[in-house]
Amino acid sequence: MMSTCDLESERLRKEGNGLFFISKRLSRPEHKRKKLWTALDFYKAGLTAARVPKDRSLCLKNSAVAHKDLCILEWSEAHYTRAWSHFRYCLQGYADSWLNATYWLKNSTDEADKLWGDKFVMQLASDMRAMFTLTLHRDSDETTVKSLSLICLLLHKYDFNEPSYLEAAANIFMDYAGRLLRLSISLDKSVHYSRAVGFIAEMTFPIQEAEKLLFRNVNLLACMESELATLREDQRLQAAILRSRHDLAQGKGFLQNLCEDGAEKMVDEALQAMDFLKVALSLVSDDGLDIVLEAEICSTIGNLYLNFFNAESSAERHLKRCVELVLCYLSNDLTGSRCMPWFAAAERGLRELQERRAKRRDEERLAELEAAGVLADVEGQLGTTPPDASKPLKKQLMIALTHYHPDKVDRSDRRWYYTCEEITKYLNSFFEVTKG
Repeated sequence: MMSTCDLESERLRKEGNGLFFISKRLSRPEHKRKKLWTALDFYKAGLTAARVPKDRSLCLKNSAVAHKDLCILEWSEAHYTRAWSHFRYCLQGYADSWLNATYWLKNSTDEADKLWGDKFVMQLASDMRAMFTLTLHRDSDETTVKSLSLICLLLHKYDFNEPSYLEAAANIFMDYAGRLLRLSISLDKSVHYSRAVGFIAEMTFPIQEAEKLLFRNVNLLACMESELATLREDQRLQAAILRSRHDLAQGKGFLQNLCEDGAEKMVDEALQAMDFLKVALSLVSDDGLDIVLEAEICSTIGNLYLNFFNAESSAERHLKRCVELVLCYLSNDLTGSRCMPWFAAAERGLRELQERRAKRRDEERLAELEAAGVLADVEGQLGTTPPDASKPLKKQLMIALTHYHPDKVDRSDRRWYYTCEEITKYLNSFFEVTKG
């Protein structure tokens, strides 16, 4: 026989049910909202009056369904903060309801009670799917991600094996992981690296939870395993890009200190910078994760090789790689890439390399000519006193240039050919003086 408290709880619950069904027939949002909130008041009063787990469970479950309707209503009215709150209250109500239901369902022999338990899980999955579908069109901003994180923490409390629930919950966890990834990428582009790293790290929880749910049902796992694997790979790649950016920043930090320290300290700073830059390059170069980032790292390494270690071949390899990446893979954004300081530094480094090598070739050739006695022949042909620039020598110089130009002499006599080359250079220098 039911006690007075149980009868009062049932009466209040039925009053709430009546208001809930009335709200279903209403079309105006303000009237619908009012009826649902009044129904929630009755459910709350019924919960307070309840003395047995079954009554508490029924009141909590009906409250959860009312919050689901309020969530959909607020979402249609673009009151997103309220909608997220009702989403959480709905899931919390279902969780508390099931906690109370386990006390009477496990000892009940009534077939109707078992049927109620099965319908409970199916209705939970249906309500979750209805509310979650509304969130799919929202941007992956920090507010949405934070709200989804609270939803996922509530889902973490459930332990159902019904396929429709597993699918709905797994989709929510995977959507949360995907939004974390997109938010991290957008923060990375706006140079908020530490926050971007934090969101990438948070992806581990929803991915693991989704995996646990899918492993409970082989068919669901087969359908969604590839999507889950893609999320894991995207997380790994974005984490590698962020780590590479961090190492690049560390390397640049050491480079800034090179001119401020003593010689011994400078070597240590340069070596540490190179270590960070090499790690940064290895993280992004293998998979072609970020062409712009890889080009920037190559430019930095190339200039470090050139200006500090004086390793020209290594410098040339990295600087050419930088230019190649920009010209070959960033043709759509070529103008923007050329404006970047690291690209200008790469081009400047390659020009410096060419100038160094040209100067070295000239010095080597001059040494060879001196050793062969060619310069002595030049002095014998022209003398050592330069002409007076104020006299009209242009015509005489042009005749001499025509006479001694290497294209006009016999190439078979290599000694004379080299002598004429040097004479031509000598005459050109005087010709420049007369032009002034």
